[in-house]
Amino acid sequence: MSGTSLDGVDVVVAEFWQERRRRRFRLLGHHHEEFPPMLRYRLLRAQEEPVSIGEVARLHWELARCYADAVHACCRSIGITPQQLDVVGVHGQTVWHEPAAAEGGVGLQLGNVPALAQWLGCPVVGDFRSADLAQGGHGAPLVPLFDYEFLRSPHEHVAAVNLGGMANVTVLPRGCSPAQVRAWDTGPGNVWIDAAMEQFFGLRYDPEGRTARAGRLLMPLWRALQDIEFVLAPPPKSTGREQFGRPHLRALLQQYVPARVPAEDIVHTLTRFTAWSVAENLRRYAGSVERLIVSGGGACNGFLLELLQQELPGTVVMTSQEYGIPVLAKEALCFAYLAYRRMAQETGNLPQVTGARCAVRLGVVALP
Repeated sequence: MSGTSLDGVDVVVAEFWQERRRRRFRLLGHHHEEFPPMLRYRLLRAQEEPVSIGEVARLHWELARCYADAVHACCRSIGITPQQLDVVGVHGQTVWHEPAAAEGGVGLQLGNVPALAQWLGCPVVGDFRSADLAQGGHGAPLVPLFDYEFLRSPHEHVAAVNLGGMANVTVLPRGCSPAQVRAWDTGPGNVWIDAAMEQFFGLRYDPEGRTARAGRLLMPLWRALQDIEFVLAPPPKSTGREQFGRPHLRALLQQYVPARVPAEDIVHTLTRFTAWSVAENLRRYAGSVERLIVSGGGACNGFLLELLQQELPGTVVMTSQEYGIPVLAKEALCFAYLAYRRMAQETGNLPQVTGARCAVRLGVVALP
């Protein structure tokens, strides 16, 4: 998995099986491989600026090589080879996501799937989102089926939130069926926090939220953020850097932040906005949530977790680690599970979540 935060590639090796009436998993290994700085810069540029088709093609192949190296490293760490894997699921790097395009939803994930299968010597499943888009869906979010299988509770109303570049929630009513699951993107997760940290402090992210904790709320910026239409819109909805990239943030800062304001105040306000936007979506569209399970890079931000707890005082806020799912491994584990389902000819989307006309098998299979 490589997500909108562009921090690198997360790889898991896992086993899945059926036990009685529940799916089970065992995590065997987890590896994180950072993107080389120049590759990260080029990927960011491809999402926010016009680039040549040649550059897109080069990124398509370079990402596949990067994924192959990361899979090899993860396999070495547990003493196996990629050829011993049944299948590899690769999400690819989203460089465009426009589910509401006039001609029908469009999206593009880079990372050459057939080349990856050749370099790994095992089957690879990729391009998970296109089938759902072709059926009128948003192609996202796709994590909810995993959440249903492994995080639902017969006793509690649960929500799971992944705080990656974007933030997305899955709502799992007490004892729910798959048809009762709801999920959507709530807005930015870490993407604007990370952008501000890079611009003002030269850091990729805010370690443990220390910078945000040192700041204060900027009211003009805060009010403008709370008025962003996407955040308040009802689901189904999904988003990406097209709406919440650096250009939009720069425009907001130029309009609503006076000169000589401490940069800590900007980071504080953006962090509080992420917490508020997640909580506001749950308040508006999820009812009373008893337990919130947090994953993604934002789960490592202690101040952000505190703000979520403040926003949702009646909810137990915890991380996915307490369910045996490392916070930085959850999405990779999800796409391993979707690859497992694809090879079993099972559907992978939830139509009421993505807006698709029907459930479909997700992903294209490439054989070595």
